[in-house]
Amino acid sequence: MFCKTLTASDTSTHGGFSVPRRAAEDCFPPLDYSQQRPSQELVAKDLHGLEWRFRHIYRGQPRRHLLTTGWSAFVNKKKLVSGDAVLFLRGDDGELRLGSSSTPTSPSPSSSPSPTSNPVFFTKPSPAKSN
Repeated sequence: MFCKTLTASDTSTHGGFSVPRRAAEDCFPPLDYSQQRPSQELVAKDLHGLEWRFRHIYRGQPRRHLLTTGWSAFVNKKKLVSGDAVLFLRGDDGELRLGSSSTPTSPSPSSSPSPTSNPVFFTKPSPAKSN
């Protein structure tokens, strides 16, 4: 499992999500580093059961793990900004799970916070009941 506070670069439309090396190695399936451009598609489910597809690549100088294709769509749909957080974890079933949390914004004196303005992180599902 890993949680990261998003940077401006993570939330820009032409960048990607920079994944700490240790987090990528611990949470994501292993990449084939014998490839010239190691990459794979990741599928992660959010709290609502929606599947999000991301391209996980290892590139750059210095070499680093990035989520590219699919990341901008996730950021836009969840309305994430710099300072928000993203959480990745593996469920007991091996599925990759994904959650996000928005930073509370300072409400103006004439507004009150919305109950949906600060979503909670995904929590582990209850074990399936056996029949």
